[in-house]
Amino acid sequence: MSEPTSSSTEPNGPEIPEIGFETVRSSPGRRGSVEPVGEHDGNGHVAQIYETREEKFAAAVPFVGRGLERGDRIMYVVDESTEAEVRAALRDAGVDVDAALESGALSFHSVQETYLRNGSFDVDEMIEFYGDTISRATEEYEALRIVAEMTWLEAAETSIEQVMEYEQKINALFDRSDSFAVCQYDRGLFSPTVVRNVVRTHPYLIYDGVTCHNPYYTPPEEFLGEESLARENERMLGMLRDRAAANAELHQRERFLRRCYEVTSDPTLDFESKLERLLELGRERFDLEIGGLATVDREADRVDVEHVSTDHESDEPHLEFPLSETVCAMALETDGEVSIVEPATDGDDDRGSHSGRGFETYLGTALEVDGGSDRVFFFMSETPRDGAFSDSERTALHLMGQWIEYELDRRRRERELRERTEQLSALVETTPECIKTVAADGTLIQMNPAGLDMVEADAESDVVGECVYDLIAPEHRDRFREFNERICEGERETFEFDIVGLDGTRRHMESHAAPLPRPDGTTAHVALTRDVTEREERKQALRESENQLRALIEVLPVAVFVAEGDGRIVKWNDAAESIWGGEVAESESVAEYDQYDGWWADTGEPVEPDEWALARALRGDEVTDPDVIEIEGFDGERRTVLNHGMPVRNADGEVSRAVVTLIDITERREYQRKLEESNERLEQFAYAASHDLQEPLRMVTSYLQLLEDRYDDALDDDGEEFLAYAVDGADRMREMIDGLLEYSRIETQGDPFEPVELAGVLDDVLEDLQVQIDETDAEITAANLPRVTGDRRQLRQVFQNLLRNALTYNRSSSSRVHVDANRRGREWEISVRDNGIGIEPDEQERIFSVFDRLHSREEYDGTGLGLALCQRIVERHGGEIRVDSEPGEGSTFTITLPAETR
Repeated sequence: MSEPTSSSTEPNGPEIPEIGFETVRSSPGRRGSVEPVGEHDGNGHVAQIYETREEKFAAAVPFVGRGLERGDRIMYVVDESTEAEVRAALRDAGVDVDAALESGALSFHSVQETYLRNGSFDVDEMIEFYGDTISRATEEYEALRIVAEMTWLEAAETSIEQVMEYEQKINALFDRSDSFAVCQYDRGLFSPTVVRNVVRTHPYLIYDGVTCHNPYYTPPEEFLGEESLARENERMLGMLRDRAAANAELHQRERFLRRCYEVTSDPTLDFESKLERLLELGRERFDLEIGGLATVDREADRVDVEHVSTDHESDEPHLEFPLSETVCAMALETDGEVSIVEPATDGDDDRGSHSGRGFETYLGTALEVDGGSDRVFFFMSETPRDGAFSDSERTALHLMGQWIEYELDRRRRERELRERTEQLSALVETTPECIKTVAADGTLIQMNPAGLDMVEADAESDVVGECVYDLIAPEHRDRFREFNERICEGERETFEFDIVGLDGTRRHMESHAAPLPRPDGTTAHVALTRDVTEREERKQALRESENQLRALIEVLPVAVFVAEGDGRIVKWNDAAESIWGGEVAESESVAEYDQYDGWWADTGEPVEPDEWALARALRGDEVTDPDVIEIEGFDGERRTVLNHGMPVRNADGEVSRAVVTLIDITERREYQRKLEESNERLEQFAYAASHDLQEPLRMVTSYLQLLEDRYDDALDDDGEEFLAYAVDGADRMREMIDGLLEYSRIETQGDPFEPVELAGVLDDVLEDLQVQIDETDAEITAANLPRVTGDRRQLRQVFQNLLRNALTYNRSSSSRVHVDANRRGREWEISVRDNGIGIEPDEQERIFSVFDRLHSREEYDGTGLGLALCQRIVERHGGEIRVDSEPGEGSTFTITLPAETR
């Protein structure tokens, strides 16, 4: 026989058991009792007794459908029905009849092809036929299923002896093969005698939508013969005896459970009293001498009997025994109840039921409390028991153990609750939030110290017992009263309101309230109230700042985009549409950002969508160094923009949105281009001018020297003076031409930028100026100077010009110069402070002009190019230079330089 499988159940129809008795017994959703039939095994032969066509098909159709699903062979014998009716019923249930017939899995047969093959019913011939059919079917299919309409039996004049012989042989055939048959009998067509015989000869029946075992089943070998009546009488009397015993056991069980319920539900008894009465009921129910509850400690190998009910003189509570020497160890290791009737026969002769003290009967179970098995509930006796404990007795022990387990766990929770309540009370006293309890009528029942401080009460008696509505700002009292009433009706809410303290101070409060049942049956509410005055002020300030920021964004000439974390562009300002030359549409994702075609401005390469600042910001990158890109707007115009991006993170640190800005620098880039061209032309002009001027200047100088050499004796004093003026003018002209050439080459002849140690630059400059430092008795100090990014040679020239000026323009007997450095974000501010003559405020801009001098050459020598060179060098480094000065107090020159990038 094949392994049993679950049955198939249709709505409003019986479930059909499949192969074997075990399937019938374990069928899910079955109706009726399905149990072994006495000492006889079941088989795959079921009789259905039906009264309507619907009942017949309600059993047959799901039986066939389930068989086809499993891969079984279906044989359907029609008699009362027609083949067309059966096919229609199967199709209505969703069975693909045509496919089943074509594959050979389903076939229809008449009675003449099966039971009445030669015009009459022959038992041996029919058994041989089914045997061959089963053999052929199981060679290709999982099993054979047979549905047989038995209407023909009434008209075939078949004797009861033939039916019993057939049943005996067919049952044996089904027992040893993968086959199952449902034989269908129309109750309206058969006589009561035939129906009775059908019932008595089938171990399982389907009737009125129920699949059940047949208590009236009589095996065929016992149905006939001289002793059949005696055996049937014995069977009926035994059934009566068993039913009477079952009723007595049921009555005893119901009485025991009722008494247990009366004890456990008695509100006047505490746990110990209820446990003591349960132990007494258990001793009576199981007829054992001792009942008890013990605590076990596995690690310490100890059992502590904490509760005991007994008539035994030697037992009392709180006795301790080694766990390994008691049956309690078995209870802890077993899932369910443990029972020992006679230790020697139950395999427990090495350890006694109770510390080896002679107890021979034991019934116990482990209880799980506090997440582990640390209790054992047990009953035992010194005398052995007649027979094993019944399932009913084990169930009684299990139910009592469940109640004890629940009560122990409840007591633990109550203990933890008391401890938490004490902790909560201490927390309430020290928390900085106001915690109060208010009655439905508004009376303040209780308030913690923080709440008293908020209302400026000197003592609890100042406010407790008064109406809390008096503390609420007048315009909020009605809403607060409604809020309080809803809380006292069982709701939970949050409410914001203003209070006016006893000192007249107004505060904004936020209250989280919940209902609190009171011992007198009424309900108050407990509220946790926070002073959120400062928070509201900060929120208001933040809202104002946000409004100002929004207004600023709208008027800024900077395009601003806001994208959600999923990449959708959801916000933009007017400048964004201006830059794109048309209306910007909300995008579905960052992937659509490539509709704004762009190129790297310096290389002309296309910008990939995942390289846009928006995409990088959504990945969590801060695009601090802007991308310089060219974009083509909807109007076809190209613009050069600076593209920044910044991620915005939520409280969990995840990127929730991104803000991107585009700054149109088209005009600036055009201006820079023109400026570069102008500078290039200026450099070409300066070079050409200096080159062209150098030659006549050298000629003038040469002839002046020739006049001085040849006619020195012939010149009078005025002639010598005039000649000296001419030579000096030529020298100054040469210096100016050299300075102009150097000024024009600042941008194009500079060295590449690199990390520069300014301390080393200053040391080189001080060495070059050492003679002038000694002559002026100067004191030069410096702070720790940083590393910057720049052109070392040009930065050395800046320091040299600034320090030389500090030493030159100084009338003090002792020059003092200090060089300092301060970090400002990504830049360093380098300052040179002196105690020189100072500069008038209206002349502080002139000093940076080319050839512009504030003093005559008789007072201070120079070309007027030194500070102009400094300014041009600093601007090449992306910085600026400024002066702060007071006449007679000295000057401070400050330059900004980029910090070193790593």
